[in-house]
Amino acid sequence: MSLLSLVSNGHGASPVSNTSFQSDPHASVWDRLREVARPDSRLHFDFAHMHPDFEGSDEAAKRLLDEGIAADPALVFAVPDGAVQSARELLLRRGARILLSTYCMRRGFRLLDPGRIDVADYAFAATLDGVERFGIEVTVAEMAKLGPLDLVLTGAAAVSSNGTRVGKSYQYFDIEWGLLAEIGLVNDRTPAAVIVHDVQLMPGKIAPLPREAVPDYIALPSRLIHLESRPKRPRGIDWANIDADELEQMPALIELQRARGLRR
Repeated sequence: MSLLSLVSNGHGASPVSNTSFQSDPHASVWDRLREVARPDSRLHFDFAHMHPDFEGSDEAAKRLLDEGIAADPALVFAVPDGAVQSARELLLRRGARILLSTYCMRRGFRLLDPGRIDVADYAFAATLDGVERFGIEVTVAEMAKLGPLDLVLTGAAAVSSNGTRVGKSYQYFDIEWGLLAEIGLVNDRTPAAVIVHDVQLMPGKIAPLPREAVPDYIALPSRLIHLESRPKRPRGIDWANIDADELEQMPALIELQRARGLRR
């Protein structure tokens, strides 16, 4: 299956495969999400290609950091989803450095260091345009020297009650997790959370694929859900499940392959 293919979601009490759904079940979630989502300046409400910011995302982020995490994290990985924008700003205000992937990992990774950004610019720095302005480009070798991450954040088109994420970018996040694991920044004990609106939470369960990194927390505007049990997360990248043509567009993966002796 192509990395860029869209994976959909479904409802039901019994677990089913994350790859077994058709696209139609997305409609009910997306119809509700449209009522609370904040449109992207370029992609509008194109939920097939982005996970939007939404009403209450700041409350979801605050719940996670105040109720789920024992201490303010110093180093965090965050995806470029709009759903995580409020969390990125809050983390900057709390002094955390943030490692981010670029869209589809096409331009590698960036590091936001609040010590090098004026406080007045934190809100803008948390946006994707702000990351381009204030983010420091980092190689995989430089990332490996940052040390262990205190928290990992992602978004989703929807998430099941057992933490399985569905949507366009869930596969990218799993690859990002694999890369971070290979260079020693995360392990199975690293806290991870998905930030979504309540309308994106599905009551049923979906069985995750073996390569999926299931989060510990589901942060919602209304509450924080702590998943007491989850499958073990991948300890590296499953190269066989990455399309060769798409891999060529991800410089960080090419760098990692060279470091591992998998290519010249």
